[in-house]
Amino acid sequence: MACLLNYSARELTAQPTQSNPSIQVPGFQGTAEALLDSIEKNERITFSYSSAISLDFPVDYEPETHQLDYFLEHLFKEQSIAYKISGEKVLLFPADTSPEVTQVVKGRVIDQQTKVGLIGAHVIVQGTDIGAATNSHGDFIIHKVPLCRHTFKVMYVGYKPRIIPEIMVGSAKQVVLNVELEEDVVEEARRYAGGFDDPARLASSFAGVTYGNPQDNAIIIRGNAPKGLLWRLEGIEIPNPNHFPEGNVIGGGLFTIFSNQLLADSDFFTGAFPAEYGNALSGVFDMKLRNGNSDVREYTFQAGMMGLDFATEGPFSTRSNASYLINYRYSTLGLMTDLQFIDTEQEIRYQDLSFKLNFPTRKAGTFGLWGIGSLDGLDEAEEQDSTQWKYEYDRMDFEAGFSVGALGLNHKYILGKSTFINSTAAVSVQDIWYDMDRVDDNLTLRDNEYIQSLSGQLTLTSKVNHKFSARFNQTTGIIWNYLFYDMDFKATTNDDPDTYQTYVAEQGNSQLVQAFTQAQYSFGPTVKATGGVHFQYFMLNDNYSVEPRAGISWEVHPRHRLSFGYGRHSQLEDLQYYLGVRETETGSYQPNKNLDFTRADHFVLGYDVRLTPNTRIKIEPYYQYLFDVPVIPDSSFSMINLRDERYINEPMRNEGTGENYGVDFTLEKFLSDGYYYMATASVFDSRYKGGDGVERDTRYNRKYAFNFLGGKEFNVKENNIFGVNARLTYMGGERTYPLLWEESMQQKRAVLDESRAFEHSLDGSIFLDVTLSYRMNHRHAAHVLALQVKNLLGAPTKYDYEYNYETNTLEREETVILLPSINYKVEF
Repeated sequence: MACLLNYSARELTAQPTQSNPSIQVPGFQGTAEALLDSIEKNERITFSYSSAISLDFPVDYEPETHQLDYFLEHLFKEQSIAYKISGEKVLLFPADTSPEVTQVVKGRVIDQQTKVGLIGAHVIVQGTDIGAATNSHGDFIIHKVPLCRHTFKVMYVGYKPRIIPEIMVGSAKQVVLNVELEEDVVEEARRYAGGFDDPARLASSFAGVTYGNPQDNAIIIRGNAPKGLLWRLEGIEIPNPNHFPEGNVIGGGLFTIFSNQLLADSDFFTGAFPAEYGNALSGVFDMKLRNGNSDVREYTFQAGMMGLDFATEGPFSTRSNASYLINYRYSTLGLMTDLQFIDTEQEIRYQDLSFKLNFPTRKAGTFGLWGIGSLDGLDEAEEQDSTQWKYEYDRMDFEAGFSVGALGLNHKYILGKSTFINSTAAVSVQDIWYDMDRVDDNLTLRDNEYIQSLSGQLTLTSKVNHKFSARFNQTTGIIWNYLFYDMDFKATTNDDPDTYQTYVAEQGNSQLVQAFTQAQYSFGPTVKATGGVHFQYFMLNDNYSVEPRAGISWEVHPRHRLSFGYGRHSQLEDLQYYLGVRETETGSYQPNKNLDFTRADHFVLGYDVRLTPNTRIKIEPYYQYLFDVPVIPDSSFSMINLRDERYINEPMRNEGTGENYGVDFTLEKFLSDGYYYMATASVFDSRYKGGDGVERDTRYNRKYAFNFLGGKEFNVKENNIFGVNARLTYMGGERTYPLLWEESMQQKRAVLDESRAFEHSLDGSIFLDVTLSYRMNHRHAAHVLALQVKNLLGAPTKYDYEYNYETNTLEREETVILLPSINYKVEF
């Protein structure tokens, strides 16, 4: 992308040589003028400035060595003072005398394995003479970078260079880059940049991933149920982090509770994932929160149809690098309902809070305190007039509340130059409350379903990474989860009020202990192998799982890479399935308390071709074999197909199996020259055997999924940017049960033919999403206007069969979910 370079590169470049020397900043309390006088006496530096510059503001420093430009940036970060370094002379002048609008880019460069800062690494803005070198801590700062997208290149002797493409440099917020370099001498993790509305919905554009419908963000990986995904935040397993979790699909929700204001790059795995990940069957979404700006206080406000956001970040004080980052969001629909701007029978409210506090110390490592939380509410009254009933839900009165929370304290410590220790203590909670009553044929409101599910865990985890050499690295860790729960599930069978019964009623605790180790060895610059093992032990029923993992990667040519990965993975079911109660003539018992882990063997081949520096093709054939799957004997039921069955008291056995196999294809051009695109194709088959031993299609066997997404940005005037983005998805339909029509008409409800489970397939769907945005960069603020339209083509979403009271027949419910949203964001 062309940028307007209306400056002298020599003047604005922060050079790592004599033009930017290291200086010893003394311990000092007083005015900035006195501090500069002290530095002039002890260093070969001369400061020049006119009477227009006021240096009588107070400062407080402890003795430390810094690059000169880093010190000056910190000293003047809240002052309207600019500077120019020329050899041993520094000229100070009012900041507002410079006509161009530019920005600061800063960050840290560290070793990928040990997390040690790399001294003297070079960070350059490609296509310009602008750049900087890292100081003794690995920190760098680049001043007066023009506003537009830039590609950065990071280089360090003995390490592989890294390209960071097309980073947006705006006028209101400093850009912070935290770069990990791999020493130059398995499967590549897909990187996710958290700049989109919903990370879960973005993940569905990856090859091998599908989703249910525009109303739900459940992630379906290679034919597996959404419940098979492991959600992690800051290295800790957390409950389903979605607003209205488990509302339509277990494992899904409306959208994630993380605001995109807080997310850093995160890892998304679709199979054969590394040994550090356990209690997952289909994939891993390992999300990370970024640190707040440690130099300048910045604010963001955003308003749109999905919510009102406010974010703030900055340093706690000028005496340290400690920082904070906080975001709060409240539902726009809830606010408009509260203010009576919207008159609706169904009230939807949600809000969330996320934060991260970062406290680096001189000798004790870095401490981080982070947290997330959400509160959701949904209620709708029944229709009392039976002549107005159309579908069954018109007879329902329901209220629901959902809350999710997690709080963690993290400590990172670098021991020497080769060892990195990362430890966390955290607590997470999920509370779901659901109360539904139904109007019976006598127009009396009767109990129909009640759920009170409080579950959580206290987690202690620690892992040690030791780099024995440039070739050999090993990571070993332990995870201890103390599980607690208080559950009460009651429901009818087929909406018959006389069958209202208790499915779960228990309060208690248990433990899940995990341990892992993984080694990585480079046989040379082109061949790398990994091997490890993960262990899990569930104290509720004394079941355990031993899971070997292995992978190898061979760079057969600088642009061609082959890889192979294998992993055995296992996962527990949600606690309510172990705690289900069944009544008999002799009393009650828990038929499924001793269920074992569900297990799967993943095999993945990979072929990655780099066509150009910014374009690649990736092909991944895979095979997954699932076994020890809980099934109901002599039935087609299998937990492989779980969707919204929240309680089960039928006895189950770990006798089911399943197979997923297919090929994923990705063609991707990274954002460069102002545009990007990605095309993915997945062709697959997903089969299972239930308790009756019959092989069938799984519920999620859509057979195929194709995606194309792309975007283009245009420079408008001097600093403004207009963007166009689109995504087109074509995928096969979800599989369903045939109906027993005669029984269904008699009972006025859908009666499924269990013996022919998932024999039918819904029609394929085409979805088109479009986003238009316009960014206006000003000197002290940036404004962004965006129009987002999901499902622009109006593709219908089909659900299960419902009895229609108006037509006295059964019909498949079908709705068109078209979601337009106008958003405004300001950064200042």
